[in-house]
Amino acid sequence: MQNWLEFQAVVMAAGKGSRIPEMTATKPKCLLPVGNKPMIYYPLKLLENAGFRDTKIIVADNYASDIQEEVDHLGFEMNLSFVPIPSDEDWGTADSLRHISDYILTDVIVLSCDLITDVDLHQVLNIYRNNNASLVSLYFSPSRDEQCVFTVPGLKSKIKFEKDIIGYDSKTSRLLLMASASDYEETMPISSSLLNKCSNLKLCSKLLDSHMYIMKRWLVNYLVKDVNISTLKGELLPFVVKKQLSKHCKNIEPNEKCEDEEDEKPDIFNLSKESDIETKIRSMSCFGNTTNFEEMIKCYACVIDSNIGIRANTLYDYCRVNKIIHKLNMHLGEEKDKISPEAEILSNQFDKETCFVGPNTKIMEKTSIKSSTIGSRCTINSKTRITDCILMNGVTIEERCVLQNCIVCHDAVISAGCELKDCLISGSFKVPSGGKHYNEVLTAMDRLMEI
Repeated sequence: MQNWLEFQAVVMAAGKGSRIPEMTATKPKCLLPVGNKPMIYYPLKLLENAGFRDTKIIVADNYASDIQEEVDHLGFEMNLSFVPIPSDEDWGTADSLRHISDYILTDVIVLSCDLITDVDLHQVLNIYRNNNASLVSLYFSPSRDEQCVFTVPGLKSKIKFEKDIIGYDSKTSRLLLMASASDYEETMPISSSLLNKCSNLKLCSKLLDSHMYIMKRWLVNYLVKDVNISTLKGELLPFVVKKQLSKHCKNIEPNEKCEDEEDEKPDIFNLSKESDIETKIRSMSCFGNTTNFEEMIKCYACVIDSNIGIRANTLYDYCRVNKIIHKLNMHLGEEKDKISPEAEILSNQFDKETCFVGPNTKIMEKTSIKSSTIGSRCTINSKTRITDCILMNGVTIEERCVLQNCIVCHDAVISAGCELKDCLISGSFKVPSGGKHYNEVLTAMDRLMEI
């Protein structure tokens, strides 16, 4: 297995999960269960399977110990370093990368903790190496397996999908344009210079940005110099993509200024120059075509068709990935990987083919459980039916309950005789006995005010 020593892997796991506040009020997003593993397991496993042996994980300081404790139990062989950042400050991904810049000595691959996919990372990394790219961004084509039709638990509302407009060269895969569709009402202007430079421009509005970025080390240096950039996707990437087509300054005197240079920004072209040793190493490498190395900034889009390529950062996508996670080609197909050996299952109406169960969970006799994800430390009592549900860690389901298409968050209690359908129950909430609820969000009023 190849060991990618020229890349430093960084997983962003400090996000507050602002789009799913009912589920992240008491737990960080990266620890929400997907299948019988915490969400952060999947990008880490993707890196380990590809041969990475060292990864830095950015975490919020108020959850650092909880995240480290849970990740330590996942059995990864690679070296994991947890780097806390202030939870009371609104840091973006660029701020976090800037924070660890002293520890990044090589080029860098950045992943989000909510990325769940089974793509071959070597395909993405080799695009970067073969083209001596400054930046490669991974996108997923619309899934061909969209037959997963379901109702999202909670209040009925129209699902709004974010759309990015991505422009790339259909022949070379050069990334040429990045924009958010929400920034434009009916039309989006495209510069004539871009059209003149690229006759094979392909515009897409249905690609999913995976938030996986592979970048040259000098881009981290640029972030250190330009402290006004807070995010990678929204600020750094569009800026770099635009700059690659700009005229850059050559042989100017120290006191002269380039026409395209903005006074308040550092010179990105000066930072992107190769050192003599880098040029020599590249000339000796077996990767790439050296005739295509003259440009100083080169961005590429890696567009992949994948059965599973999801960012579980919305309620819809979180539900969807839990319903199709059994298809993920990442050692989750066997029963021992789906049902923890530390779980105690006494029911003979438990569907092992469609369920995931975490450790230290007890499922009593006379229960029926189908197509559901059950976390760790859960207790499910007798005469209970559970179908198409997600139960997070520490949940208690008392006797004679019926749950269909519900999400029950950490340490919640469903009292005896309840009937719940299409509901979202927040963490540590107790549903009173005999309650019947449909399409509701059940949470304590004081926590609802906080959300």
